[in-house]
Amino acid sequence: MQKYLDLTKYRWEEVQRCLSSLTGFSLLIYDPAKHKPCTPITDENIFCHLVHQTERASLCQTTLAQQVDLAVQTQEISFSKCQANLNYFVIPIRVSNEINYTIVGGNTYFAFDEFSDFREKAPRWGIAPAALASSANKIQFGTPEILQEAARTLQTIGTALLENIYHRNHYQLKTTHLTTLLDIASQFKRDFVPSELYMVLLNTLGILFDLKSACVFHQSEKQGAHKGVAVFGFKKETLYQSEAFLDPLLQKRKEGEDFVFSDTTFDLLKSKLPADSNACYLVPIFESPNAKTTLAIFNSLLTKDDLKMIASFCQQAGTVLEKTELKNQLTQQQKIIRSLTDLTTIMGAPLYLDHLHENILEQTLHLLQAEQGSLMVWDPGKNELSIKAMRGMNKALLEAMNLKSGEGIAGKVYQTGAPLLSQNISADPRIHQEPRPRYKTASFVSVPLKLRNRVIGVINLADKITGRLFSEEDLQLLTALGSYISIAIERSELYEKTEELKKISITDSLTGLLNRRYFQERLTEEVERSRRHQLPVSLVIMDIDNFKSFNDRFGHPGGDEILKFLSVALRNYIRTIDVAARYGGEEFTVILPQTNKEEARIIAERLCREIEKKETLQKKFSDLGNLTVSIGLATFPDDAETIEELIRNADRALYQAKLQGKNRVVAFNQEPLI
Repeated sequence: MQKYLDLTKYRWEEVQRCLSSLTGFSLLIYDPAKHKPCTPITDENIFCHLVHQTERASLCQTTLAQQVDLAVQTQEISFSKCQANLNYFVIPIRVSNEINYTIVGGNTYFAFDEFSDFREKAPRWGIAPAALASSANKIQFGTPEILQEAARTLQTIGTALLENIYHRNHYQLKTTHLTTLLDIASQFKRDFVPSELYMVLLNTLGILFDLKSACVFHQSEKQGAHKGVAVFGFKKETLYQSEAFLDPLLQKRKEGEDFVFSDTTFDLLKSKLPADSNACYLVPIFESPNAKTTLAIFNSLLTKDDLKMIASFCQQAGTVLEKTELKNQLTQQQKIIRSLTDLTTIMGAPLYLDHLHENILEQTLHLLQAEQGSLMVWDPGKNELSIKAMRGMNKALLEAMNLKSGEGIAGKVYQTGAPLLSQNISADPRIHQEPRPRYKTASFVSVPLKLRNRVIGVINLADKITGRLFSEEDLQLLTALGSYISIAIERSELYEKTEELKKISITDSLTGLLNRRYFQERLTEEVERSRRHQLPVSLVIMDIDNFKSFNDRFGHPGGDEILKFLSVALRNYIRTIDVAARYGGEEFTVILPQTNKEEARIIAERLCREIEKKETLQKKFSDLGNLTVSIGLATFPDDAETIEELIRNADRALYQAKLQGKNRVVAFNQEPLI
């Protein structure tokens, strides 16, 4: 006859929740003798729930009972599919020769086809298509390997857990199971999230030692509050995310002791522990230079042996946390190296110069895990700090947020040249400023950008993604980055000045077109290319008709306006590959690569006609008649053997266009078209 564990005080739900939190799968503990669950299923799959509302529920129960019997008889894990095509496992747990239980769970799809097959059958079972559609985003996919590994892990841990409970009832706690339980869990969860570890720790200890109430407190800043991050037993809502100040109590722990005990009401209240706590054990789990994790057990009666085992278990959990902490530090260092590499690439490649400030700020925010920030550069012309890039703030505020030297936090950092780290803006005597609503936290960091003892800007960061405060390490890292950023900004400014000087050297200052000297260089390149590839290149020379009359009537400003208009017309009416230049005075040239004489004539005709019908300019100078141009063209190699001969023949064609009445196109050695 099947015997049973008396889990009235151990709470089956806590056992089940412990196992479920370890794997992330929905689970239930099943009594094979009674063929019914010991507890309701944890996190029941939505598709199972839909099937259980139909007549197929009885088939599900029958199939499950058969799989349970198979697992108990063979003492092997059974894998099967439910009516919703979900893959699940049945794990036999033998506590003793007379006591058997099973763990049922998994409920995952291996492929989308499994869900599609269920979706086709579901309407015949009375499941509305709308219910399936609304649940489609909750589909869980896994692999056979993951399901098998989870089942094997649950069998080991579940057996150890229930055996410990059984032997505790007989006052024979198997410490070997207890000390290896967390190690098994950590091997399964290779990338253990601390919160998951805390829950495994709490649930296991709570079940084995019949704890009334317990909480894992985590302190992320020295001398700061300890926040409840995982809870067990009664008063869960009160303890979770609650803040306590445990340092005074923890300091009372004597050397060699594994825990601190206090039943002094004043000390408990002073530590901000729950008001109804009449006794508390504090057991350290993990401590690093920047963090501290502690187990607090409330209102529970424990023996010295119990506390020794709990402390040993916490120490083992601390070892797992230490490994996780070291791995996180390594990951963070690797992230820093990658970010520095990216920043170096951004600073060194001309490709990034157009968006240099945005790229630098983006990489810096990513590196220091901040949500908001701004990069400000000193503008000597305006005598103020100008925002070049920002994140997390309204761009419409850009102009309004420019600062004078000494104005605001960034202005003071610029003025003093000293970095500033504040962990609470409202309580910082250096600032005297209330936190603004757009910021989530009151902590920020601001660093001057220096170049040879000269401050050229400021970079500001706020709101850590993690919700934590900026640390001294963050300040040191940002200060080190500031040197690289300053060099990159100076380099970009020099590059812009160089490009501007280059542009000035090759362009005409009035029209913005290429000047005569650079035109000669480009024409030489195109003619040489024409010789190598045996492709034609044509040259157009254009002269404004009656330009002297414009100048006499409207003066040089009016003449300059005509020249500017013609330069715009050239850009609009020629092709992308064509090269326009101001040749001198009112003469313009256009190089037409890979263009024969006939094609060049068509382009020149279109240009001539479009200029003639430009209505806006005609109205302004209506008393002088329409603005027109005369154009001459020549083609290499048909009309010339050298560059000089090509220019000379195009100029001769222009002269013919003037003689023949202006406002026309003449190709060298050809009759006029109009």
